[in-house]
Amino acid sequence: MHFMNHFLLKISRWPVILLVLFFSWACSTQKDSFVNRAFHSVNAKYNGFFNARESYKEGVNRLSELHIDNYEQILSIFRYGTEHDVSAISGNMDITYEKASLVIRRHSMNIRGEEHNKWIDDSYFLIGRSHFFKRDYTLAILTFEYIIRQYDTQRKYDSKVWIAKSYNQQQRYEQAMRMFDMLERNYRDGVLTDETVALFRKAFADHYIRQEKYELAAAQLEKGIPYERSRRERSRLTFIQAQVYHHSEQYALAQQTYQKVLNMRPDRNMAFQARIGMALAYDPSVGGAARIREELMDMLGEDRNRMYRDQIYYALAQLAMRQNNEQEAIRMYNRSVEVSEDNDVQKALSFLRLGEIYFDHPDYERANIYYDSSVTYLPRSYDNYDKVSRRQQILSSLSQLSKVIAREDSLQQLAAMSPEEQLAIVDKIIDDLREQERLRQEAERERMQAMRDAGRMARQTRGMGDHGGSGWYFYNQTTISNGKMEFFGRFGERPLEDLWRISNRQMIAGDFGMDMPGFEDMEAEEDTLEVDEFDRDTYLRNIPTTEEKMLASKKRQMLAYYNMGMIFRDQLSNKDFAIGSFNSVVQGFPGMEKELPSYYHMYFLLRERGDISAAEMVKNSLMNLYPDSEYAKIIGDPGYADRVRSRQRRAEDLYREAYNAFFAGRYHVIERNKQALDTLDAPRELKARFAYLHALAMGKTEKNAQFYNELKRVVDEFDGTPIHQPASVLLASLDVSSFDMLAEEGGEPGSRRRRDIEPIESPFNYSPDAVHFFVFVVNSNKTDPDELLGAIRTFNSEAYEEKGLSASNIFYDENKRLITVTNFQGKENGLNYFRNLIASEKITEDQKASAEPFIISVDNYPMFFQEREIEAYRFFFDHYYSEL
Repeated sequence: MHFMNHFLLKISRWPVILLVLFFSWACSTQKDSFVNRAFHSVNAKYNGFFNARESYKEGVNRLSELHIDNYEQILSIFRYGTEHDVSAISGNMDITYEKASLVIRRHSMNIRGEEHNKWIDDSYFLIGRSHFFKRDYTLAILTFEYIIRQYDTQRKYDSKVWIAKSYNQQQRYEQAMRMFDMLERNYRDGVLTDETVALFRKAFADHYIRQEKYELAAAQLEKGIPYERSRRERSRLTFIQAQVYHHSEQYALAQQTYQKVLNMRPDRNMAFQARIGMALAYDPSVGGAARIREELMDMLGEDRNRMYRDQIYYALAQLAMRQNNEQEAIRMYNRSVEVSEDNDVQKALSFLRLGEIYFDHPDYERANIYYDSSVTYLPRSYDNYDKVSRRQQILSSLSQLSKVIAREDSLQQLAAMSPEEQLAIVDKIIDDLREQERLRQEAERERMQAMRDAGRMARQTRGMGDHGGSGWYFYNQTTISNGKMEFFGRFGERPLEDLWRISNRQMIAGDFGMDMPGFEDMEAEEDTLEVDEFDRDTYLRNIPTTEEKMLASKKRQMLAYYNMGMIFRDQLSNKDFAIGSFNSVVQGFPGMEKELPSYYHMYFLLRERGDISAAEMVKNSLMNLYPDSEYAKIIGDPGYADRVRSRQRRAEDLYREAYNAFFAGRYHVIERNKQALDTLDAPRELKARFAYLHALAMGKTEKNAQFYNELKRVVDEFDGTPIHQPASVLLASLDVSSFDMLAEEGGEPGSRRRRDIEPIESPFNYSPDAVHFFVFVVNSNKTDPDELLGAIRTFNSEAYEEKGLSASNIFYDENKRLITVTNFQGKENGLNYFRNLIASEKITEDQKASAEPFIISVDNYPMFFQEREIEAYRFFFDHYYSEL
């Protein structure tokens, strides 16, 4: 019995052993057999690739949902959302990259240069698209180019389309056009699938729309729409085609195409927008406005369009504007705002159009009110949000400056009255303000009550069993909407800002947007003013009853006029208003500090306006009052300003040449350029930068004492300049050992020559003139890659702002992340960045200890990135870049 059990046990082990041997043999990626191919194909598809693809699809779908269509403009062909939206899917794309990379590492069967696993090119394709949706277009292009070189499959042609899309996103339209030309040839050869053709035509149309070449865009849409499988996507593209015709003033084609959209039975919103589009796409030269208005009024009366009333009134306003009936347009825009219930975007657009009308009058005070309301409701995803917000800030600054002028004028008039008259006027002001506040609070109570009622209805709806959507709060759109309604019910509509509950909402005079160019600092003058609009003492306390207070009041008024003039001149290009403001300075505040520049600005503005006689009068006043000023020299000698600017440009060129020479080891150039600079009238800050650079060069070439003395001179002479702090730190850190080190590294000018580099055998190519990337291989177990990325971006914005560098953080393996900074033209520029970043205090010592830095040429990056050849590249890097 014991023998039989032992025999059966030995037999039962054999299947397990055979199974282990079979899988060990099948796991090999270097054996081209049916079993091996099947094993790796199945595991690649149903493990890593499936998860990568699902994460990718989830991210793309979520991005599409976050995208907000703005029917005021041509709809985006691709729904990519905003920069903020992209951050919401970053995790999805990281998972896509991680899983797809795992498939490649474990299941690639590249045998003698030929791939035998059909899922590998698909995995690379997912990686490329994950880079694209993280907006790292350089890495995306590199990955797609790798696919084109390595794989003769359909993915090669798909990758060309995505390269063209990447170039479109970077606004590199010439490179995109070359790719589209190649795809056109591929299309004629019949090698593109229907799906690829559809994407190609959409990308090509997007290419032309971005450049406002609407007829060419419409032609590409016409070619591409038949290849779209989705009826909804065909409707959307046809609507975009109609918009393109509309914008290019091909009104008949636009109306026909909008009708096509309606015939395709789109969703309710698009059907409504198509009807609005048809109404507005009429040709003014052939008339028909009355019929269009009648159609819109009929739409207004339909119950099914109740929720669209604000948009219909907006369309009626647009129609009135095309007929030059401004008053009717204003009435309709206001009606649009009045009937708008929960469409904040439409409300914002109606406010914006009203603001534009008054801005063009110009009536800047009214325009400010409407722009302010527009920015309150306008989503940041709106294409022109930054432009609208900027104008609102300008108008708000003008409004505040106007209030300063009016307030100081009132206070100065009060100063001339008797105490009894002062009290009577102050009490009247306070009574008026109390009545305004009572009406405001009453309106606010009514609005809050309406919000609370809406919130109560939302809670009742939720209690009736509406539990749709995901279980987590922030994935459940119904819960979010109800929560917003409850929030508005308690607190009203508020802008998104930190600490809103405790922020002081009262506008205090003195905060005038002083970050704008041309503003003089008024903040110190305003700090002494105390603001409590219901307190009698506030007004009495601020009355300028002494000579000193009166002078301070007049100075505030003078600065407000001057700053208004600068805004009218530089920000709004309104010569007449600018001249008026500067004239108020010279007429009302003679002898004060802004009289001279006001005369100067008036002179040139009057000349630009063509009022030569008035300009000559202003010139004579300036020359008589300030004959020795720089302004008088510029006006009196037309060539004087050009000579000054020429000397300044020459000084900047000398510094730029010296700066580059320093990193090339040509220190004699710095000495020569500094001598040339001393003959020019350069700004003090530029002289400081040059002196510091000269001191550093001496540290490389001269005796220790000379270096120390030159550095000390920089510290002593240039206090108050940006260079003083780093020079002081370096001076304080010098000791005997550091002198010896500098002497060893120094030597005669030009002694640091590029050494001849012996070639070595390596899978990487040495290309010193190619574009280079800087890379940190970060141990994510020891330091936070995102914190390091933030530090690098801060360094880039301060030290390399004009270079437009791009920094990204991507997955490398389970323990490492790659932080990549692109692009540097040539090895030397990459080395300079390497040295400067490593020396920067922005990167902590702990971060430096947890990350391995190097630079790598663009042609070597794909192999390093995809083949994980970190050891091989470390050896290659040490050999060819060891001068670091």
